[in-house]
Amino acid sequence: MYSPTETTRRWLSRRVRLYCAGVFVIGSLLPPYVPKAALAPPETTIAQQQFLLVEDGFLMKSSSLTKSGARRAYTKGHVHVVKTGDNLESLAKRYQISIDTIRWANSFKDESSIHPGDEIIILPVDGILHNVKRGQTLLRIADLYDIDLEEIMSRNDLSSAFIAVGQQLIIPGGEPIVSKPTMVATAEPQPSGSKISVKTPDPKQPDSPIVFEVTPAGSIVTAEDIAPDDLTTGVLQKPCSSICFITQNYHSGHFALDLQERGGGNIYASEAGTVIRSEYGWNGGYGNVIEIDHGNGLVTLYGHNRHLDVQEGQTVLRGQKIADMGNTGLVYGKTGIHTHFEVRLRGIKKNPILYIQ
Repeated sequence: MYSPTETTRRWLSRRVRLYCAGVFVIGSLLPPYVPKAALAPPETTIAQQQFLLVEDGFLMKSSSLTKSGARRAYTKGHVHVVKTGDNLESLAKRYQISIDTIRWANSFKDESSIHPGDEIIILPVDGILHNVKRGQTLLRIADLYDIDLEEIMSRNDLSSAFIAVGQQLIIPGGEPIVSKPTMVATAEPQPSGSKISVKTPDPKQPDSPIVFEVTPAGSIVTAEDIAPDDLTTGVLQKPCSSICFITQNYHSGHFALDLQERGGGNIYASEAGTVIRSEYGWNGGYGNVIEIDHGNGLVTLYGHNRHLDVQEGQTVLRGQKIADMGNTGLVYGKTGIHTHFEVRLRGIKKNPILYIQ
């Protein structure tokens, strides 16, 4: 006979087994649980627009990147597809910017540069695009164009002064540093319409050099007189050879660079332009001096030369030999034979390092 306690235990055990079996059977017959959110109909996905509306009614193209990963400046402007009948004047009126701004941003030379179907960059304000080069900082770029740093940061939505090589910046109100050389009047006027022609080598003499003939000055410039254009990667070319070095930097009291080549060397035009000064003598300590006007208010000066190869009013090429390095004028101490190189923008002496690096 089972005791009452053991009988109760067996009864409870059978009840538990029956309950579990019932739950298993019922659970196997019911469908699995599915959350209500999973049963809801899918929401219609709205594709993001390729262009985002920003200030002044301009469109911002989504995330165009340079090779270095920096957002291009013209993403704040508009990419206009040229239609039949469009010209620079009508586009300037439509977008309320100057014709020069369109030309500079797209490297156009004249009206014939645009054709139906072309894509043209339209900046949101008058100014230019600047490609950041190695070694440049935002402060240097602001000084280069004589534009307030905060204004450049605001226009390009920069939260800090950090910029990357290859990044494009809108320079509001900026102009190209170098433009077409300005012709000036001289005491003995040269005939107008001077041209630079190229004479190719004689095919029977493959070693003969290419000759650049400059008229009306009558001087002949050979390939040997042109410095390599890879001396520097800046706006201006270094005015001496690749082996010349700095003996005195730009500082208060010396608003120029002193560059020296041991034993002397050639002095080259840092950019194409018109010679507005070529004088022998003391000249306030400059000695035998040359000044070249490159347009847009940019002028370069080369002092202490031994001999001058160009005359006032003459048009010169970038990298053309213009003088021999010397020590005329006020020269003393370790500087010795060197060139005194100044860069002036609208009459203000700038640090030449900003322009040759």
